[in-house]
Amino acid sequence: EYTVQAECGKPVIYLYPEKDTQVSVKVGADITKSEPLYSDNGWTVLAHPSGQLDYQGQVYPNLFWEGTGKGFYPNLTNYGFVVAQKDLISVLNSQLRDLGLNAKESADFMEFWTDKLPTTPYVRLTWLGTPQMNQLAPLSVIPRPDTSIRIFLDFAGLDKPIKLIPQKLSAPSRRGFTLVEWGGLLIK
Repeated sequence: EYTVQAECGKPVIYLYPEKDTQVSVKVGADITKSEPLYSDNGWTVLAHPSGQLDYQGQVYPNLFWEGTGKGFYPNLTNYGFVVAQKDLISVLNSQLRDLGLNAKESADFMEFWTDKLPTTPYVRLTWLGTPQMNQLAPLSVIPRPDTSIRIFLDFAGLDKPIKLIPQKLSAPSRRGFTLVEWGGLLIK
């Protein structure tokens, strides 16, 4: 009956085909915000190897959505990392690299999330990866990417450290048509 109002905050999808490709993307979520505007049929964009996306005469660097995934949200709060506030930004940058984000994707992530992170003495960082995101907010992408990297940050402020089961952070090598998505838990 009583739940925290939270949604997937600013998931951003980057598409990197090997050649200019028409790509259709549908998100398994109740979308509350999007850029470009998400239609009932999702997005169909012309994706370029550079990551540039052409949609209805406009150019976009990525697809952005916010909303509530229609799938199962895994309980991973016993997993992750406890980070001291003074180390938070450097640890996040290192973890984003370990999770497979490139410099631009990491910079975009940090630009959006830095001022939304807790200012408590310690912060719990827990990552959902591609398998968990495929359960929470499945993507239907045609043609299907050869490589998918989907990451999502669940975090909480802490006054003192707690014991967690450390997560192993890794990413697949980017081969062929690659999709990258990052997001986080936005508490409303």
